[in-house]
Amino acid sequence: MLPQLDPTWYASQSFWMLITFCLMFLVVWRFVMPAMRATVDLRRSRIEEDIKKTEELKTEAARLLKELDEAQASVKQQTQAMLAKAQEEAQALTKQMETDFAQRLSAHIAEKEETLNQAKQKALQDISVISGDLTDRIARKVAGISLTAEEIKQKTVSVMEKTP
Repeated sequence: MLPQLDPTWYASQSFWMLITFCLMFLVVWRFVMPAMRATVDLRRSRIEEDIKKTEELKTEAARLLKELDEAQASVKQQTQAMLAKAQEEAQALTKQMETDFAQRLSAHIAEKEETLNQAKQKALQDISVISGDLTDRIARKVAGISLTAEEIKQKTVSVMEKTP
């Protein structure tokens, strides 16, 4: 039979088990538990610090996001203002160019109309001279009459005034 199961030894085994248990309890209570408690406290404090840092970073991120949104809105507003200003400037420049072109075109048209009127007047004078000469020749050949230059001029002017 095994000695540890022999009832005669139960009292001494119980005594040494109690002493061993008390020593182990004292060792664990004095050395192991404070080290474990320190480790748990250290971990708890790190976790709490990390949570605080996370909250601070979250607050900072929210603030930065808000600033970013405000900056984007400001930039968008400035861009729209600059675009509107550029459009106004482009419209003003276009209007000025159109006005300048219209003035130059009007001046050019007036100049060409004047040239045309001068050419028309010269043509009318030439026609008057040519028609007067032809009228004189035709009148001599056909009717056998001779007209004076003044009569030919009066007849030619009256005919030209009637024609559009």
